[in-house]
Amino acid sequence: MPGMDGVEATRRIKAAHPEVKVIVLTSFVDQDHVLPAVRAGARGYLLKDIDPEELARAIRRVHQGQVELHPEAAGQLMNLVAADPPSGEGYSSPPGITTPLSGLTKREQEVLRLIASGKSNKEIGEALFITEKTVKTHVSHLLDKLGLADRTQAAIFAVKHGLGG
Repeated sequence: MPGMDGVEATRRIKAAHPEVKVIVLTSFVDQDHVLPAVRAGARGYLLKDIDPEELARAIRRVHQGQVELHPEAAGQLMNLVAADPPSGEGYSSPPGITTPLSGLTKREQEVLRLIASGKSNKEIGEALFITEKTVKTHVSHLLDKLGLADRTQAAIFAVKHGLGG
């Protein structure tokens, strides 16, 4: 792209229009490209050789709030997370020690765990027997409490802090 790369374009789009869901469509799938794109706010990271019908499905899934990652991009993110585990390696804190998850309610932690597994708001609502509007409220609260910009960052945070994926 002339003038700026996809990461900078994503960053600017998200800064100007936080509600926009960006999917990076690229031919690069290394950690020098994947992680910066996700940190910039990309909700999807796909390779240019994707089948057109699958791309259309991916766009619809991202629009519904899901995250779409090419398997190699997901592998890169998992390798990065595994290389930088939370302090203590055990993922659970001793009594009296606070962690970023300590500030979340049990329900917010459940929602975060389901975000990490790639569930949409509708699917989270069905799994927890709550309305989609309630899910959106929980997502908004947990993003605020954790200082995160979007669901992609929340999913990475969850995996990094032992909530699985």
